[in-house]
Amino acid sequence: MRPTISQLRSWNPDGITGAGESAQQGAGVLDLAATTVAVATQIPSHWHGMTKDAASYRVRQETDHVEEVRNVLQQVADEAKDAGTDLSHARAVALREVDAAIGAGFTVTDTGQVSHRSASRAREAATIAAAIDRALTFIDDTDETYGARLDDLRADLAAMIDGQPPVTIPGMGTVDADEAVRRLQAMTIEERRTLLERLSPTDIRRLVQADPRVLGNLDGVPFEQRGIANEINVRNALAAEIRVNGDDSPRARTLRDMLGQKNTTAAAAHDSPIGQADPDDMQAERTIIAFDNTRLGRSIEMVGPLGRGTRNAAVFIPGTGTNLDSVGGSNRTVAWNLAKRTDGPVFTYLDGDLPQEIVRTEPLQSIPRLFGGLGPGIAGLPGHLADAVDESAVDPHFAADMAPRLKSFGQALDAELDAVAPGATTTYIGHSYGGSVLGTAEQLGLRADNVIYASSAGTGVLDGPWHNPAENVRRYSFTAPGDFMEYLQGVPFGPHGADPDEVPGVVHLEMGTWGDGTRPITGPNGHGAYWDDPESTPFRNTVEIIRGNHPDTPPNPAPPIPERPTPELPTPRSILEPLIPRPLIPGPPGRSGSGPTSPEDVPFTP
Repeated sequence: MRPTISQLRSWNPDGITGAGESAQQGAGVLDLAATTVAVATQIPSHWHGMTKDAASYRVRQETDHVEEVRNVLQQVADEAKDAGTDLSHARAVALREVDAAIGAGFTVTDTGQVSHRSASRAREAATIAAAIDRALTFIDDTDETYGARLDDLRADLAAMIDGQPPVTIPGMGTVDADEAVRRLQAMTIEERRTLLERLSPTDIRRLVQADPRVLGNLDGVPFEQRGIANEINVRNALAAEIRVNGDDSPRARTLRDMLGQKNTTAAAAHDSPIGQADPDDMQAERTIIAFDNTRLGRSIEMVGPLGRGTRNAAVFIPGTGTNLDSVGGSNRTVAWNLAKRTDGPVFTYLDGDLPQEIVRTEPLQSIPRLFGGLGPGIAGLPGHLADAVDESAVDPHFAADMAPRLKSFGQALDAELDAVAPGATTTYIGHSYGGSVLGTAEQLGLRADNVIYASSAGTGVLDGPWHNPAENVRRYSFTAPGDFMEYLQGVPFGPHGADPDEVPGVVHLEMGTWGDGTRPITGPNGHGAYWDDPESTPFRNTVEIIRGNHPDTPPNPAPPIPERPTPELPTPRSILEPLIPRPLIPGPPGRSGSGPTSPEDVPFTP
């Protein structure tokens, strides 16, 4: 409904937000009740026989039904809260324009017409009237959009009073929603995508409501539906977290933040002059393409819009120490800044566990105690060193585990781009340990137009070459002089493969300078702080690569550096050398200085 100015002043969008909160509380009550009944059915050890089996079967059926109702209530909560946020902001923008105009001496009618007693200000009056009209139109459109969505969900609830209705699948007929999800899981990404594009909106909603955990993480499901499914998943995870650990636990704060709205990449200044404000200039929902509430947490988030005009998309794979509670901070900021400058979406990729420490320190702290006697010390040393490496950034199993999923997500991204933005290019950026994940995915056959190894641990943990099927793939790498990673890349028999800065066919870009244009990027701070400086040479080079401009040399080269600085962060050698006999530790390999290499795709074996 398009309101008048007087109606708009009396509106209270907070009431819509409150209704959403009530729906979310109702979903939590249902979830807790179903869980309590299911547990109670299984506890009595003295109850056996056909009655117990029949009761258990019935409880499973009802639990499945309750979970589906809960999922719809969570959707109602999400739509109502978002409607409250969007309408509150648009209302504030419209009334700010009206009040500013009145304060400046203009007359504003109840329907938004603007005039001034001085004819010389007629053009200004028209500009203000246009801004008010945009705001009122946006309010009307937003009201209609959310109203239609909530009406669909109301119909879904009414239809599932006696159980979840079946869905109609082309070529399969009428199928139970849970069975349809199982069949989708057995399909290829291409088959899945093709089938889902033929379903009605109602049947798509029913599949999501039946099993959002599967639909939200299944490659080949359109990203819009994955985002909707993961809104449900995050809300369900938040309810469970609050029950167990309280409303203010670190994970609860993370999950609540994932459900909030963030500034869009096209956000306008809030202090825009009169007549220039835009009602949709502030915030948008976060789009979560994958989510799993494990101990470290897993997610893929799309930052920035994807639409018909999109010409490029990028995937950012972060490094050691990243988990669900940290990826939404600085890593999301990196993605936001890249998306802002490339006019395309950037995906923060955390669909797997990354190591949380460079080297585990607890086993190392006990090494001195081994050397009370030389023999026992040497005998016990290998086990302690192995413990220090296990589950650390030296451990290759994280990359081996994540890489197949990255390759699969790459196929899903290609399918999404083919459907939504044909011709858009893809760029994958692996930072630090994320470079090892990326290199391993390339060994498995990840398709990418551009690949960037940024301060990368290596080229991949598997034996054999890269198998990227893109015909004209371009690869780039850069590592700051004095970055501790420089002394670990390409170590003989190292777990992460070759040094990407020295691989034939990879264009090695010099680091250049920080955003001030004078200070060279060197030393430990050069390992990743450049991601926080959008004007730094590596950041600007990354933007150019994503946009397809392919720099061969940095646009802002660093001043000459007389000699390679000594790393200030502790290296494995500096940690272990004081503790064990010197002959047991070889010195860190040097790295010959290298300039840009030929971009030709020369075969190699990492």
